[in-house]
Amino acid sequence: MLSVQRKIPMVDHVHNLLNMVWKTYHFSSKSMRELRALGEELGVRVHVPGSVSGTRWLPHVNRALQTLLKPGGKDRNLRSPGQFTAVCYHMEHLTASSTNADIAGRAKKVKKMMEDGSFVGFCHFLADLFEAIGKFSLLLQRNDVILPQAVNGIENLIATIEAMSVRCKPGGKLAELLADLQAQRRQQEDNDEIRPLYKYQGVTIKGEAAGLGKDGVSITSTPKLQEAVKATVECIVLHLKQRFSSLLDEESTLASAKAVRSFKIFCHDSWPRQRDQLTDYGAKELDFLLHHFSSVLTRNGCDANLAREEYQSMKRFIFRNYMDKSYHALWEMMVTKLPFGSDYKNIPHLVHIMLVLPISSAVCERGFSAQKRIKSDVRGSLHVDTVEDLIRISMEGPSLEEFDAKEAVQTWFSQGKRSRRPNYKGWPSEPLGHQGDLL
Repeated sequence: MLSVQRKIPMVDHVHNLLNMVWKTYHFSSKSMRELRALGEELGVRVHVPGSVSGTRWLPHVNRALQTLLKPGGKDRNLRSPGQFTAVCYHMEHLTASSTNADIAGRAKKVKKMMEDGSFVGFCHFLADLFEAIGKFSLLLQRNDVILPQAVNGIENLIATIEAMSVRCKPGGKLAELLADLQAQRRQQEDNDEIRPLYKYQGVTIKGEAAGLGKDGVSITSTPKLQEAVKATVECIVLHLKQRFSSLLDEESTLASAKAVRSFKIFCHDSWPRQRDQLTDYGAKELDFLLHHFSSVLTRNGCDANLAREEYQSMKRFIFRNYMDKSYHALWEMMVTKLPFGSDYKNIPHLVHIMLVLPISSAVCERGFSAQKRIKSDVRGSLHVDTVEDLIRISMEGPSLEEFDAKEAVQTWFSQGKRSRRPNYKGWPSEPLGHQGDLL
């Protein structure tokens, strides 16, 4: 996204505006008080503008953009005053009243950008774009994500982004904006208005606002906005394809990339639907996988010839009985349950390799975060084994809602070197009671 910001001027304009809004209220408590007071007059709950600087570019910019575009009112109507309204009106106030030339100039520039119809439309397009990228990012952060899901997710993301250059995302923020502006145009035409005025959250927008108000779900009537959207989409798609080339590039000759693509033969959703085509499906890819991982497979007692026979038998068995199962449920059953575990002893080796392929480093990052929480400044003398156990419990253990502590407490009471009676100290002559009573 940083490369997109450098190459696409409109993306850089949005970033600069969000940064100027944040600077105005972060370094001036007086401006923040005035913004809140203005919000109370408008009936708007004002939120603190977010910062766009940080190690994670996308989350910071997305959060700041969502705050700026957040509609006001319980009905979340785009015509009702919101955060955008309060900021724009306050910038107008600072332009006229501030004695500081830097603040007045910054406020004038922000107000001019916020009243530009193309800029407002592009902000809504970016909100839709960030939402699509954010969903894919959450997919990669899951612990149970597997290779076919990642490939399908990146392909769907690229298709979704490419479609945004032609038409608005259905149900997205830009589609809502166009629908509202079109409703304003029809309402003013019914009232015989000669030159309709278009407003967003009570702020009159200019420029290509008239083009946004025309019927349809495309932005062909707004050349400036359309050009910026098209350039942004092309740039992002290019960088996504470069970043995930090992998953998407079918022509790559790298052995690792070819191995990743070859694992698609275990995704039963992509198998041919005709039985006669299923026989030869995946034969070449299986040969490559058996050769590529030959050292690992041989070391673990896998017979390549038997693996080929088992793959053919497994394909027919799954095709006949379990095509309706999900990916996780299918391979969990085939690998762990009898009689499948005894019937297929060689081909599951490749399945195990596929299931442990790291899709992202999110699990490692969560481990570092758990270690930071557990080994804090006040617990710096923990033993290494204890830290490892606590991290495993934190990351892989059951949730607090599902955990039953009775067994753990009983073990703590019974396996100690001496009897444990918390908060009780009896007389020397008093016999020890049964520790189970404390439970």
